[in-house]
Amino acid sequence: MTPTKHSLTLRLLLASTLLLPLCLGAAGWALERSHERALTLATAERLQLHILALLAQADINLGFQVPPQQLDTRLNQPSSGLYAMVTDASGETLWLSPSAARFNDARAQLSERLPLLQPGQTHTSEFKGLLRQTYQVVWELSSGDERVLYLTVAESTAGRNREIAIFRAQLLLWLGTTALLMLGAQIVIVRWSLTPLRRLTQTIAKIEAGEQYRLEGVWPKEVEPLADNLQNLLDGEQRRRQRMRDTLADLAHSLKTPLAVLRSAEPNTHDYARLCDEQLSRMEEVIAWQLQRATHGHSRLLQRTPVAPALTRLQQTLQKVYGDRGIDIRVACPDNAKFRGDERDLLELLGNILDNACKYGKSIVTVRVDGVGETPLTIVVEDNGEGISPDLRDSLLERGKRADSRREGQGLGLAIAQELVTVYGGHITINASPLGGARVELSLP
Repeated sequence: MTPTKHSLTLRLLLASTLLLPLCLGAAGWALERSHERALTLATAERLQLHILALLAQADINLGFQVPPQQLDTRLNQPSSGLYAMVTDASGETLWLSPSAARFNDARAQLSERLPLLQPGQTHTSEFKGLLRQTYQVVWELSSGDERVLYLTVAESTAGRNREIAIFRAQLLLWLGTTALLMLGAQIVIVRWSLTPLRRLTQTIAKIEAGEQYRLEGVWPKEVEPLADNLQNLLDGEQRRRQRMRDTLADLAHSLKTPLAVLRSAEPNTHDYARLCDEQLSRMEEVIAWQLQRATHGHSRLLQRTPVAPALTRLQQTLQKVYGDRGIDIRVACPDNAKFRGDERDLLELLGNILDNACKYGKSIVTVRVDGVGETPLTIVVEDNGEGISPDLRDSLLERGKRADSRREGQGLGLAIAQELVTVYGGHITINASPLGGARVELSLP
């Protein structure tokens, strides 16, 4: 079953399309509720002013009388939407505004479900399309008696609801326009943000077509690790191809001499069989060595191999191999030192150098490792043998000169190490050791 392909652009736009309406919707709801609360509060304050105006204009000693000419004009206009009523402690209506003359059951709607209030206490409520403000006052008459009055002023919520509807329509218009603009901007931002990935895709296509050979240019820090790893893969592929060409060339060159010897040998001589066996063994050795070099690879992209466990394994193995000689292998390695590559390459690299040191060291071999984290890794191997003369140090590391010039047991370990270190972008230096033998230093990135 073929897996479904996913688009980063589609994912980002889908997430924006889903998230943006939710955020704008929540913001719109909050704005509408705030606007409604502000209108309600403003209406309640206005109703409180009407109550205070009634108290200022009323004559309480004669019941409750208000001069019509001093009232708000809406209180005098029937069905104006502004109504007022005054009752006593027993609930008897003392005064009802003229605006409620055509209001069916006005007294019930103005007084229903009102709580008991304390003197000076106000209460705001909304009931059946009216926003009501009730105020309880104890009025002292000219006779010295006190009279409890309940003043209720109510205003129709129709005007407020119309204003809220207009605000909601404008809010939806602006939020909808904002959402469309933000989605358009998001599309532009997504395309602009993913430009480096498209450029990377185009560059890889050019590399596949042979139009260029490297990932040129500056990459964003989020894409840079990917570009670096891809470049490492390309470099590794180029090195592998070059190594294969070099190996074939070396193999052909190395086999020339044995083939020439066999071709010029006389079959009738008594040592012909020994000569053939000797040259065939040499050819077999050359082929095995070249195949070993050709199959060496590296995994330096993502792997981080701890160095200390590898050294411990090699130390235990070599002490068994050279146990009859009493070789003392001393290792100093930080626990967090790591090699950026494959464990097999690390074992092959260190194994050849340590084996070479154990072969030619008299009694002591030391290994010191420096470098942790992102710092370059340095490995120093020393022995107390006879050492390597300065005129042979460079030749032992030169490619292509070892197969014909090395003596039995010499040069092969350092040659393998040199090939591996070159593959990983490092280098080897050979010097004299304070112990008296050779000092081989590996520097790896």
